[in-house]
Amino acid sequence: MLIDDTLAISPVDGRYRKKTSSLRTHFSEAALISLRIKIELLYLRQLDKHGVIASLTDAEKAVCQKLAVYDEAAIIRVKEIEEKTHHDVKAVEYYLREQFEKAGLDRLISHLHFAITSEDINNLAYRLMLSGGLREVIWPSLLEVLTKLATQVEKYAELPMLARTHGQAAIPTTFGKELAVFAERLLPLLIEIKEIRLKGKLSGAVGGYQAMQLAHKEVNWPKLSRELVGEIGFDLAEVTTQISPADDLVKVFSIFYRLNGILLDLNQDIWRYISDGWLVQIGKEEFIGSSTMPQKINPIEFENSEGNLVMANALLEGMMRKLPISRLQRDLSESTVLRNIGSVFAYCLLAYQSLSGGLSKLAADEKAMQQALEANYNILTEAWQTLARKNGDRQAYEKIAKLAKNKVLTKEAWLELSKGMGQELEQLNTSNYLGLSVQLAKQTVNKVGKFIKVNSKLLISTK
Repeated sequence: MLIDDTLAISPVDGRYRKKTSSLRTHFSEAALISLRIKIELLYLRQLDKHGVIASLTDAEKAVCQKLAVYDEAAIIRVKEIEEKTHHDVKAVEYYLREQFEKAGLDRLISHLHFAITSEDINNLAYRLMLSGGLREVIWPSLLEVLTKLATQVEKYAELPMLARTHGQAAIPTTFGKELAVFAERLLPLLIEIKEIRLKGKLSGAVGGYQAMQLAHKEVNWPKLSRELVGEIGFDLAEVTTQISPADDLVKVFSIFYRLNGILLDLNQDIWRYISDGWLVQIGKEEFIGSSTMPQKINPIEFENSEGNLVMANALLEGMMRKLPISRLQRDLSESTVLRNIGSVFAYCLLAYQSLSGGLSKLAADEKAMQQALEANYNILTEAWQTLARKNGDRQAYEKIAKLAKNKVLTKEAWLELSKGMGQELEQLNTSNYLGLSVQLAKQTVNKVGKFIKVNSKLLISTK
């Protein structure tokens, strides 16, 4: 019999199941059902607190606490009930009714899911799934990417490398400084992730507390909702339709869309450096790069990372287009979209894991980099014309352009050109014309180190 991995429709639950299994705790159907149960019971506790029901006894509280804990048998039973109801949240309510009857909590049954709508439960459950997945799985994987990147920045902060602009030889830089650019681009987005505040609602069928207010005018329902939403770590969406506006989710997706774009850029640059022979991959001997060309070690980690980032961003873009729009007070088209949040972050996780693995096996071929620098002394003509202009030569650019354009300057030709131009230019070569590149790379390493030390955990609060 074929195993489940080979029968899965999606590779994130098939071929890559072992790599993405940590997300199941947060984004699976089982996780969603468990969180719905938890929120229903939190709501019951708020009804107790605000006097809607007679105070819960210690025994009743103990039953609620026990039911709020993830339980596989509970998930199975809810799915059995859903087969009959064809309504997922109502199935949770009926499951809790059964459990209350068994535990002798009959007096509370009429106040299960009292005066609220399914979306009051779902909007909070999905946000709990997202915040938990980000905190427990995605954030550590991003910090690993940043750590591996910073390690390479530090290792190669002083290694001279030919920079290219428009694909053409430009001037010298260092490999560490060029990698530092990506770390610097990532940091602001990681800070944005850290500062995310999600919003939730608990205000009835179309957001106006109609049934709640009708049943108990004496209760401050917005206050009750604010307390429940705040207890699980979110801000209250004050004025809503049936759904909590998805603008907070779109903000999260936008951050990851931009962050993934930066990592796409990094993957493609590294791929090019490998293609040029400037970087080598320290691969395992038993790995096969080609079914016909035994010599090959393909940049598979960076290619896999790139492909999974493309998939993640395609889904993120679709969600950002769809989720802010809901017809009138609500339509159901966003529901099936939200069920794919786990797929989005599975592709993200695969991409981050591949990139981390690739970075850890990457080494610079310093000899190849040096040869590329030495092959073309034209890359020092910027220095020549700059110092000449400093000394008052208004035609310096034009002079050196005539001598160097469409030609390849050898080291000997450069020494001849720089003769008599001053000690600073005469001592310049393709390995020491680095400006502040080394300093900038080391500065980034320090900055990343401080960030990781302070932010080893993502503090999106979820009680």
